[in-house]
Amino acid sequence: MAALLSLPITHTGADKTTCLEDFANKVIYISSFTISQKDMFESVLRATDTSTADWRITEEPAHERYSTGMKQIQAGEKEGFAKMLYTRVFYDDGVGNVEQSRGTVNAVLGLPEEDMDEATKVAIERSKTSPW
Repeated sequence: MAALLSLPITHTGADKTTCLEDFANKVIYISSFTISQKDMFESVLRATDTSTADWRITEEPAHERYSTGMKQIQAGEKEGFAKMLYTRVFYDDGVGNVEQSRGTVNAVLGLPEEDMDEATKVAIERSKTSPW
């Protein structure tokens, strides 16, 4: 938000740099990471200094997991929302890859490339407290 709101409001003279007016009434997309579940798991392994032998790995088709999440939401279980949300982005239709499907404004706003392993460590620490 800071990068977006730091842009000049309008173009001035011959200056054709990006301005806030260019984004008026438009949806914009930014992206921290475009990764697969495998990429996420590999980051967890690095962040926790563990190996695949330390984990019980299961597989579940995305459509089934999404459906389970929806049922949990309908039953009043808040955890179902996270399950549904994070499962939908991994459908085969590519909806979760906004970089490819919609494009992002990361470069225009000069956003830095983030460190996935550092973000994973933060997420792991947050998971140790109640998310609700």
